[in-house]
Amino acid sequence: MRKFFLNILSSLYSKVKSSKSLSSIYYSVANKNFFGNFQEQEKMIGDRIRMDAYHKGINKYVKEGDIVIDLGTGTGILSFFAAKSSPRKIFAIDHGDIIKSAEKIALHNKIGNIDFINTNSRNFNITEKADVIIHEQIGAFLFDEMMTENISDLRDRLLKEGGKIIPGKFEVYLAPVKLKEFSSVPFIWEQDIHGINYDCFEELKSSDDSRYGILSVRPFAVERFLCEPEKILYFDLEKMNKSDIPLKFSFSKEITEEGICDGICFYFKIIFDEEIQIDTNPLKTETHWNIPILRTRRRKFNTGDEIKIKFEWSDPSDISTVKWNRSLD
Repeated sequence: MRKFFLNILSSLYSKVKSSKSLSSIYYSVANKNFFGNFQEQEKMIGDRIRMDAYHKGINKYVKEGDIVIDLGTGTGILSFFAAKSSPRKIFAIDHGDIIKSAEKIALHNKIGNIDFINTNSRNFNITEKADVIIHEQIGAFLFDEMMTENISDLRDRLLKEGGKIIPGKFEVYLAPVKLKEFSSVPFIWEQDIHGINYDCFEELKSSDDSRYGILSVRPFAVERFLCEPEKILYFDLEKMNKSDIPLKFSFSKEITEEGICDGICFYFKIIFDEEIQIDTNPLKTETHWNIPILRTRRRKFNTGDEIKIKFEWSDPSDISTVKWNRSLD
C-alpha cells in the first residue's frame, strides 16, 4: 500500500514539474514555507561574509532620494541597510508571512521610509520607476530560487533605464574535487563494508535522477581541487535574460593535483563590482551556502592525466534537470 501511494505521489510530482503554471505554483508555496522558517533566515543573516558584502554594496550604490525595490525581503535586512542612505522610498516585497516580522524589526529599530508589501512580485506595481533593485534570490545552484525570472520581470517593468541591480553579476565554476575522507559518499554500488558488497544495483549506474547524484556539503568538507576550476558562465542581470544561459557545457582539463575524484564541485561568485564580491569557492571562503558536489564514480587521477567534464541543465531554475557525466570517461 505504501508503495502504491508513493507511486501516485511521484506521478503527481512529475505532472506538476512538467506544467509551467503548476510548477510555478508549487515553487511559490514551497518557497513561502521554506523561507518563512526563522532557522533559514538565521543562517542567512548569521553569514558574516554575505552580510558584510551586501552592506558594503548597498551602502555604495543606494543614494539619497532613490526609489528602491527589495525583492524577497525576508526579515528586511537588505532594506534596513538601504535605509541608512536615506532613499526616498523603499518597497520591501515578500509573499510570505515573514514580512510581519520585518515590519516588527523596523519598528523596533525606528527605521522608516519602508513600505512592506505582502504580495508576489509579479503582482507588484509602482507609478514611478525604481532606481535600484536589491535582492538575495540566490540558491546553491545560483538560479534555483527563480532569480532570473523574478528579477528580469521587475527590471523590465519597474526599473529605470540605467538603473542598478544589487548584486547584478555572477560567475559559475566547475572543478573536479577530492573531499575529506569523512565527507566522501561513494555510490551504493561502490560500497564494500567489511566484505559486504553492494554492487547489485545496475539500474542506478545509468540513472539520470540528479537528486540521487547531488551531494550537498559544507565548505570545510572539501580537501582540494584536482585542477584549476573552469569558469563556465558569466551572467549580468542588468542586461541578460534566462534564455541567454547556455544549457550545455563541455571542457577538458589537465590534472595538476593527483588524488581520488569524488565528483564535480559547483560554486559561484557574486559580483557587486570589482572590489565587492562574494566567492563561494570552498577553498577560499566559508559562507553559509552549501556546496553542491555532483558525484562521480570514484577514480584515481594522476598528475598530467586529462579529465573531461560535461554538464547540462535543461532548466537552470530546476535542480532536477541537472545532468553530468558521472564516469568522467
